[in-house]
Amino acid sequence: MKKIWFLMVLIFGFTLYACETDNLVDDTEDNDDEIIDESGFYGTEDVTLDQGDYFDPYEDVTALDSEGLDITDSIEILGLEHLNIVNDYVQAYGEFLLVYTATSQDGTTFTTNRLITVLESDEDDPLAHCGNPVIGDYVITWCDEFTGEGENLNAQGIDLDKWAFQTGTGTQYGLTGWGNNEAQYYREDNARVENGRLIIEAKQELFSGSNYTSARMWTKPTFYQKYGRFEASIRLPIGNGLWPAFWMMPQYDVYGGWAASGEIDIMEARGRQPDRSIAALHFGGSWPNNTHTHQVYYFPAGRSIADFNVYAVEWEEDEIRWYVNDNLVKMSRLWFTEGHDFPAPFDQEFYLLLNLAIGGSFDDGRLPDDSLFDNPVLMEVEYVRVYQKNESE
Repeated sequence: MKKIWFLMVLIFGFTLYACETDNLVDDTEDNDDEIIDESGFYGTEDVTLDQGDYFDPYEDVTALDSEGLDITDSIEILGLEHLNIVNDYVQAYGEFLLVYTATSQDGTTFTTNRLITVLESDEDDPLAHCGNPVIGDYVITWCDEFTGEGENLNAQGIDLDKWAFQTGTGTQYGLTGWGNNEAQYYREDNARVENGRLIIEAKQELFSGSNYTSARMWTKPTFYQKYGRFEASIRLPIGNGLWPAFWMMPQYDVYGGWAASGEIDIMEARGRQPDRSIAALHFGGSWPNNTHTHQVYYFPAGRSIADFNVYAVEWEEDEIRWYVNDNLVKMSRLWFTEGHDFPAPFDQEFYLLLNLAIGGSFDDGRLPDDSLFDNPVLMEVEYVRVYQKNESE
């Protein structure tokens, strides 16, 4: 357990005086800066929580001065940063001392303490180590924080209970060049966990007839979900011929081959255009009778795909929304698949993919300059998290 944070001593640096409630205010003329302990605070009882529980430290708390006047609006709380409260849910665990202060109209400050005990979540819970477990009314259902820990890691630290690899040129899937005339050979060796991040590295090297190698990871064998919020924090490489993507495909192709069963592109980018990313939706009939919609997001001045950005989709039965750093990029309510009623094809489970392609029709077959590989060409992922709406609300 963490030690109690004695913030009164650290912050105030002087003695606090405890008084009876009928003798809270000193009759001396100069009492503007006086701090009185144990004023009329209500709702500040000690509380015990579980890690991840809802907790609003201001909820149902009131304060009265020595004359019974309501000074609740002046309440301030010291020590909240140690609880690590995210969207009103407690992330830290241990014992924490909160110091409540309220100031009367004559400048007298009243104070009281509140002990918050947070019990550590079950270490066997696979979601126990997920960051930010609640976003609004979305609750986390799956994550990879890329800690390099787990019972089923490959040689590069990838958790094989969460990810699998698609390797080769796509021919084994009937998609030579992965269906897009891509130039790379995907290898498991090109992905690794390092310093708390997933690294996908593109290399210029001759391998099995291809001039480049990279990696493509998916959750089809391990995880899929219908509806929810899907997000990742990703930093992308810059350069001609690079095509990184974070996207989703249908688990079962219920309505037929691509793109009759749909595709959700949470993020894709062209390395030669670092000032923008793209959100897209594919649907309609099977190729070549498919169609799509898309929207370009332009980063504000000083930011680019080379920074860590959070790319997200919030997918509901009749609406899909795309975000970059919580900025709404695209919203779609219109899609279809031949021979089936709306909301097909986006009414079935989808899985996740991460990959870094080289060349391809997405950018007219451009290939990287040789000099690009003088330094490592890396797609870096801090985390991937998936949420669903809280069914209890």
